[in-house]
Amino acid sequence: MSLKNTTKAWGGLAKVFHWLTVVILIAAWVAVALHEGAEKDSPDYIKFILLHKSFGLSLLAVVLARLLWRLSNVTPSPINMPELQKKAASWIHGLLYVALLAMPLSGVIMSQLAGKPVSFFGLFDLPQLLDINKELAKDVKELHEDVFFPFLMLLIVGHIGAALFHQFVLKDGLLKRMS
Repeated sequence: MSLKNTTKAWGGLAKVFHWLTVVILIAAWVAVALHEGAEKDSPDYIKFILLHKSFGLSLLAVVLARLLWRLSNVTPSPINMPELQKKAASWIHGLLYVALLAMPLSGVIMSQLAGKPVSFFGLFDLPQLLDINKELAKDVKELHEDVFFPFLMLLIVGHIGAALFHQFVLKDGLLKRMS
């Protein structure tokens, strides 16, 4: 298997980026769920939110690298399907990238506005680039949790649903292109 994409298939690196994105997203969700289940300000509470932020930074880095890789490679030709499905798939993929960038960026902005550090697994902290504004931090928190997260979940469910539809209903081999 080639690292680079071809007009017929995604390359190895595109597949690694895809599945690494999935793993990091799951890790970030688990960390925030554990954070929300821990007693406020306990060591576990702090540990899990720091992990969530670290996974968020990891997601941002992987998605940016994934976009750069995608822009520097050919994209496999769409499989044979109606034009409307091709356009829907293109829009969903584009919106997934937007949401995958919006989540970690809004998380960093929220933390910076709240004056809370954003650490990458304790190895380094992002520099504080924004002035503290706790009111604005609350607004960004609402965007992060109540707008971007449900939007991302909706897109993911649609993406998975479409992949399963192709696999089990249309039986057109689409899923094999990313496995």
